[in-house]
This record gives sequence, C-alpha cells and structure tokens, in this order.
Amino acid sequence: MQIELFESTTRYLSSLNLDGDTLRAYTIDLHRFEKTLENIPLNSITKDTLKNYLDNLTSKYGQRVSLATQNRHYASLHRFFEWCLQEKLIEENPMENLPRRRPNKDMGEVTPGSIIRSLRKEQVEKLLKNAQTTRERLLFTLLYTSGTRISEALDLNIQDIHDGTIHIKQGKGNQPRQAYLSKQTEKLLIQYLEERGNPSSGPLFVTTHGQRLSYARARQLFMEAARNILNSDNTQITIHQLRHTFCTERAGHIDSFVLQRLAGHNDIRTTLRYAKVNDTVAKEAFNNFDEWQEYKLKSNQDDKFKSLRSN
Repeated sequence: MQIELFESTTRYLSSLNLDGDTLRAYTIDLHRFEKTLENIPLNSITKDTLKNYLDNLTSKYGQRVSLATQNRHYASLHRFFEWCLQEKLIEENPMENLPRRRPNKDMGEVTPGSIIRSLRKEQVEKLLKNAQTTRERLLFTLLYTSGTRISEALDLNIQDIHDGTIHIKQGKGNQPRQAYLSKQTEKLLIQYLEERGNPSSGPLFVTTHGQRLSYARARQLFMEAARNILNSDNTQITIHQLRHTFCTERAGHIDSFVLQRLAGHNDIRTTLRYAKVNDTVAKEAFNNFDEWQEYKLKSNQDDKFKSLRSN
C-alpha cells in the first residue's frame, strides 16, 4: 500500500520520545520538507530529490542556510527515512550514501561544532538591561548563571527550587539532574515571586494569564531584549548562547567532569568542546603557574640566603 509524505511524517513525529528542544527541531525541519515537496508518495522521493532540496535550502532572507543548519536538516531527514525503512514503508533509504555538504573555507565556513559562540560580559549586561520585566531578567539570568537549557527552565515549577538547588525532573534524554542558583538569580527569583503574590507551587515562568510560558514566547521576548546585540560575524545572538556562555566561562576554571555534571552533558566530549575554545583560560593558567614557580624559586633562594646569614 502506498503511503504519502504527510501521513508518514505525522506517524514518525508521534513515535519520538525526545526532549522538547530536540522534538521541536525535528518537527520544524520535517514540516518545511513537507511544505516544499507537498504531499507526494513517500516511495517517489529519490536521492536526487533530497540532494536538490538540501542544496537549495535558504533562510527567511533568501540566503543559503549555514553549514550547521543544512547538516541539521540532513540529520533530521536521515533519521526520518531510517524510521520509514524500519517500519517497512520504503524498501531503501534514499539518504543512504548521500554526502553531506562540506565547509567552503573561502566563504568562511567551518565544520559544525568547531566553533561555540558565547557572549561577552557587556553583551549579557545589555541584554539584561533591555529586559522589560523581572520575569525576563530572571529567565535570562537563570540560563546564564545556572547552565539550564531553555526547555528545562520553562518546565520548572516553583516547588522544584529550594535550598539553592534547581531540581530538573526531565533533562536531556529524560534524565533528572540538578543545577544551582547563583545569589544574583536568587534575588531575582524572590523579587519575581513577590510580584506574583508569593505562590508556593505551579509553573515558575507564566504568562500574564497565568499559563506556562511557551518556548515561542520566551524566544520572542529574548529577541526583543537582544535587539542590536550581534555576534562578531554580525549574526543575531540566540537564547541558547546564554547556556553556551555559562559553559565557556567555567571551562578551565573548574574540573571538566564537574562542568559536565553542572551542564547535564551525557558525554564528556560535549563538555570538552568548551574547554577547547577557551584559549584565554589556558593562557591564564600558564601565567599563574609560571608566576607561582617564580615565587617558589625566589622563596627558596631567600631561605638559603637567610640560612647562610644565620651561620
């Protein structure tokens, strides 16, 4: 029996057991794929069809999408067609042996994952200054100082935070974990709850109508506060960069395995990506050790001199 694209993607998305951000990304990618190809028979999609689709992906401004974005679409489609193959909806995966787009060094492209964009202190300060309400300042400060994911923060209930600890019931991979409140965040939390009449339970971040704040609305509020705050390549900063900044600022200053736990990374290699980009920390560590060695050498020489004088 022939199955059409819309039906297969609907069944596929409903079968996924993923955290909010990941599921949202797959949904957006597949809905765009559906919109472009329309509701054609699934088995009529060929390797050439997919190559043409991926090669012609553009941003809302009509520019070719970044290498990282194209590879994300590639991964979303590859996983979808693998599922279709397992469900015997198709006889072979048309994504099989379809090469990924390679970085064009002349265009300044690099391998995805090799660069992590973090924010400078002055950018964070400007963002928090632009935030319109205590709710936004609390949300942005929480992401920046605790390293929680946006999905984790929006899923929090008031009763999940006590004694300076943030109890995340479902982190990435549906695993529970803990994060911690900074003093700055704690002050904002107290102020925010006071403004709401000091509720003791229920969703932490809510709309003016008392509903849990959605990802779409949180992102919109961030974009309003982040107006005219750009990365070094003139791209707009994103809400996810607050978490990246948390990890980057701490890389090298604390043990990588401790940072892995704080960030909720399942794989230590994810944590080590932040350590690689933080050359400033490496230089500081070198200088500090060098100064300590100099101080130790001088102290030993002074001790020898004092010993000679006393004899």
